[in-house]
Amino acid sequence: MSFFLSPQVSAEIAVPDAMSQMKATVEQIRNIIKNDQPDKAKSWEEQKVLIRVVVNNRFDFEEMSKRTMAREWKKRTDTEKKHFVKKFSRLLEHTYINRLKDNTEADVLFNKQKVKGNKAVVYTIIQSDQKEIPVIYKMLRKGRQWLVYDVVIEGVSLVRNYRSQFKSIIGKEKYAGLIKRIEEKANDIATSSPDKLKKN
Repeated sequence: MSFFLSPQVSAEIAVPDAMSQMKATVEQIRNIIKNDQPDKAKSWEEQKVLIRVVVNNRFDFEEMSKRTMAREWKKRTDTEKKHFVKKFSRLLEHTYINRLKDNTEADVLFNKQKVKGNKAVVYTIIQSDQKEIPVIYKMLRKGRQWLVYDVVIEGVSLVRNYRSQFKSIIGKEKYAGLIKRIEEKANDIATSSPDKLKKN
């Protein structure tokens, strides 16, 4: 009997944990930002290059794009979809990276996770002396990895927020106008220093 049960037990043990994977990603990013090795200290531009690699390994930008565009996604060609994912992912990267940069000195607490099938929700809090910012990661399991498809910051979903904005822009400026707006916003965030972003 034990012979037949062993593979099942092993399979359960091998199931990846969404919260631990997300925690490892956040710690990687924070370590890069903190420049913990003075002799190898990097500029903010160099840090962003390293951080983007980490972010790309944990975020499912195609899934985020699909959910953000909603019905509009089906209207786009395969070429347009790939182009949109490229542009939108750049915007999301810079937005997320700068948010973490703003809170480098704060503690990130990983409170709990809820898992149902191939979906998971990881609850965290960015805690500083001034305030606590709840950040929730919604994740999908793909193979052995849990990938983020939405981030909810202080009750505001990135996907829903952008979906509402994009729908309005498309209604007024068509799809081409949306792409132009995304490029402009991404460039604005990318070229802004963290200190400048805090003031805006």
